[in-house]
Amino acid sequence: MGTPIIEFKNFSYYYPNTEEPAIKQIHATIEEGDFVGLIGPNKAGKSTACLSMIGIAPHILGGDWMGDVVVNHETIQSSNVSDFTKIVGVVFQDAESQFTQETVEDEIAFAMCNMGFERSEMIKRVNEVAISCNLTEFLERSPFQLSGGQQQRLAVACLLALRPKVIILDESTSQLDPKGRDEVFKLVKELHRQGRTIIMVDHNIEKMAEYTTKLMVFFEGELKLYGPTSEILQQKELLNDYHIRLPQVTDAAYGLKETYQFTKLPINLEEASRTFKEYRGQENGSNYSNQESCP
Repeated sequence: MGTPIIEFKNFSYYYPNTEEPAIKQIHATIEEGDFVGLIGPNKAGKSTACLSMIGIAPHILGGDWMGDVVVNHETIQSSNVSDFTKIVGVVFQDAESQFTQETVEDEIAFAMCNMGFERSEMIKRVNEVAISCNLTEFLERSPFQLSGGQQQRLAVACLLALRPKVIILDESTSQLDPKGRDEVFKLVKELHRQGRTIIMVDHNIEKMAEYTTKLMVFFEGELKLYGPTSEILQQKELLNDYHIRLPQVTDAAYGLKETYQFTKLPINLEEASRTFKEYRGQENGSNYSNQESCP
């Protein structure tokens, strides 16, 4: 077991003027260094769960809640959003709407300036995160002149400058073209490699299978499944019940499960290539043995 960084303790949340909870009795622990994907159909509770991890629900949105959320050992009952933002940063779907400054450099420095950082420290951190997010050549450019993928990288850079332990991306690739989407996933993969805890909502199940270490499956406000990605994606029937499809390579292997007697389905292209090559080799070896035994 790793060190818990975010804990849901039978947490339910009701938006203002609603009778049904948006999420109900969520009980789960996210550990430092995890890369957790949140999957499920629209209105399943994924975004509400993310808002709860940073205290926006309920402190800013209002509403009622039961249970608790613990972030780095502090509960939402005893803390406020400003306390949580020191630990958790979030990038929303429309990064452009979050920008207010004339240049990329000023945008990265903006939050640090408001928090009273020394100028030398701000310059140091701006340069560090610009390198990490591959934005060095754009520092003097307007954020509104960047491509969608570059804007999402800038939004992440603004968070990284504050050095949070946890980065949440809530459908931050949904409006991007394949190139922009790949830029964001490449960045978060590197941040995870460096030890950051990543929490990501995304509908691209192939990318979720390739990059995440754990999956949370939400359906109708409930956390139905939570565990290692490779284990969750073995459960086709359950996932179908929750309106989630398997990655294409996993679904193809599932169709051949009886023929090849797979003990574990591959969840990405690399695993599929290795798995089918192994079973093809076994099949060819068996055929060769049969041929040799013929009179």
